[in-house]
Amino acid sequence: MRRTIALALGLAALTVVPAGPAHADPAGTGWTLVLSDDFAASTVDTAKWNYRTDSKAYSTQRPDNVSQSGGTLNIALKKETFGGKDYTGGGVVSKQAVRYGYYETRAKLNDGSGWHSSFWIMNGDGSTTFPASQRTEIDGFEIDSVNPTRIHHGVLTWKGNGVSAGKSYGTTYTDAALDSRQWHTYGIDWSETSTKFYVDGVLKYTAPYLPSDWTHDYVNVWLTSIAYGNLPDDTKLPAQVQFDYVKFWQKDYYVDNDGPAAYGYSETGAWNASTVTGWTVASPTRYATCGTSGNTATWRPDLRSSGNYAVYWYKLAAANSDPASKLAVTHNGTTTTSTVNATTGTSGWVSLGTYAFPSGTGGAVTLTSSGTGCARADAVKFVRV
Repeated sequence: MRRTIALALGLAALTVVPAGPAHADPAGTGWTLVLSDDFAASTVDTAKWNYRTDSKAYSTQRPDNVSQSGGTLNIALKKETFGGKDYTGGGVVSKQAVRYGYYETRAKLNDGSGWHSSFWIMNGDGSTTFPASQRTEIDGFEIDSVNPTRIHHGVLTWKGNGVSAGKSYGTTYTDAALDSRQWHTYGIDWSETSTKFYVDGVLKYTAPYLPSDWTHDYVNVWLTSIAYGNLPDDTKLPAQVQFDYVKFWQKDYYVDNDGPAAYGYSETGAWNASTVTGWTVASPTRYATCGTSGNTATWRPDLRSSGNYAVYWYKLAAANSDPASKLAVTHNGTTTTSTVNATTGTSGWVSLGTYAFPSGTGGAVTLTSSGTGCARADAVKFVRV
């Protein structure tokens, strides 16, 4: 066993982190670690993390309640008047925003009622739970301390500022073997078509979540605990919630023509904003001036690791689209070209083949207009295989 003395609460408390595999890790191969903190330093790395500072329900969240010691992030839970509330909690929110991949943490929660602890992903900086930018919320776990063996996994969609987009998926269950007052590992595997939730490496729930439900935005990682639900049991305070680590792995890459995923998108020639929606709800698309040839749109991913990737172009089907859309895939110094008729069928992902790519920005997909109809540009994805 690894034993450390945690003094974050002003009391000498023995923290026991069981030995054994630190991480359950994502299943399969091809993953690259992108975001990671083992909380081994003596203080919170503020280059990586913002503090949660909102006031909600019964508590105000304070940076002073968050500390690190003995390899754990500690969130102090207190009976304390601050910010108009009678209790204080806290948490951290990653400054780095990421998207599809596998998220994981290991946590030990508190005893006594009145506290709502969670490992979740949503766009924001911790100053409010209802930022204007919120679109996707995925709750790896939500646990109310009054029921330490009852856990919720869920997906919520938002329009921003706390306004629901109307779609939600989730499950809540009780499992005596998953006592949250002991150390457990929680994972989120978020992909374009579903979200899978794991506890101690075991799949517990799969939520279907499609781009047609709502915009899939970039999200930040939240590790938090607030006074919520039942009133806190003052006899159990002060208390703490602990996180052993947090990790995010990625293997698939999406490059879009707008938003954060447009980091590798570029155009030549005359392009215009289109009213045709792309692969996610309200996703804007582009079209080359109809009837002109030689206009190009290029999607260039920044691949974190070399490997084989299946490449897909999102075809925007319309009667006036380009019937001879030329798609050139650049891979390991070689270019492979195919032609797609975008006037037939339905909009959707079209396979351009599977190729070996180097890490970095050496690979790309380039669309060139043929001069007939309107070449249309939205997104390309590179799926690690």
